[in-house]
Amino acid sequence: MEIPLRNAALFALSSHHLFRRTPRSRALDVVDEVLGLNAQGSLNVQLSLWNRVDDLNTEFIPESLYGDRSMVKTWVMRDTVHVITTKQFPIYRRALERSLMMEWNRWTVRTGTKESATSWEPFYSEVLDILEDGPLTIREMQHALGWTRRERRISLSRLVREMSLRGLLCHAHASGPWYHSTKYTFARVDKWLPSVDLDSVSEGEALLSLAQSYLRAYGPASIGDFAYWTGMRVRETRPVFDSLSDSLVEVKVAEHRGTLLILEEDASALLGAEEVSAPARLLPQFDALIMGHKDKTRFIEPGIRSRIFLPRGDVAATIMIDGRVQGTWTLRKMKNLWRLELSPFNKLSEENFEEVEAEVDQLRTFTGFEIEACWDADYQTFSP
Repeated sequence: MEIPLRNAALFALSSHHLFRRTPRSRALDVVDEVLGLNAQGSLNVQLSLWNRVDDLNTEFIPESLYGDRSMVKTWVMRDTVHVITTKQFPIYRRALERSLMMEWNRWTVRTGTKESATSWEPFYSEVLDILEDGPLTIREMQHALGWTRRERRISLSRLVREMSLRGLLCHAHASGPWYHSTKYTFARVDKWLPSVDLDSVSEGEALLSLAQSYLRAYGPASIGDFAYWTGMRVRETRPVFDSLSDSLVEVKVAEHRGTLLILEEDASALLGAEEVSAPARLLPQFDALIMGHKDKTRFIEPGIRSRIFLPRGDVAATIMIDGRVQGTWTLRKMKNLWRLELSPFNKLSEENFEEVEAEVDQLRTFTGFEIEACWDADYQTFSP
């Protein structure tokens, strides 16, 4: 089947609940359906969910992480920290563990961080023992272990990460306000999430489930897109798609190189993606939608990609208008207020300007912040 590029964008926006916010009663379903929230920054994870869920409050995520523990924070896709639902934790862990550990061991051995792939394993039991009675910060763990030298503290941080990739540890409580967590603690998975059985699913079953869920959220997509999103290598992911071949449809997308894939059950929805204007959204840094594909053409003009994907691995917060990235924004805490700087790439129509202003008002309501919005003078068409 052949479709316009816009159909691919609209299908993903719909799958990501960015056409209209979903009722708060389905917030956990939304986290599942977008395959987790990138958690590089507490404010970012809050704003990712706020963009997708109606009438959300700032207590939902902390309560879900530390109260009923229906969500968990840990390293998963691309070896980056995400918030995922606890019920799906075994799927992510089993699907990604072998590949991520292979890359982790390759990097740590090559850089001299550790001597061999297994050289840190003897320390696992020591760390698990000191966490028997509850979560600890890295510094508290260092003190309990008697590791007093600075380089041992650095090694301990990496050891905690390795044990998290193995499914032994996860993030636990954090200090600080809801928008800026500090002093993270880490817990044993078997103590923090006693109902979770990581062996309830095999690696093959988990990969198959994750690939299907990925296509529902990010399709049409290529095998390379899935490899990019997971942090795996294409040769590792290709067999998964081969096993799904009977349930896939090949898609040619205008202005997009190569063949993409969609689940057969979603093909009609992709063809029928309505030609309607998508609402404005203020997506935070590292938002799931922006991180979902290696080829970003459906959302980002190739000429502006470098203005989104910045040096040192930073990814800008984006202004989405009618299904395309049309600017960036930053939110900084000043003494008595928060300064929101909006920088469109081109002049906005009055309608688009008002849509963004309406989102700014919703942002004020959600955060409770006193926000001063400032538009880049070069592109401002209408005065706030």
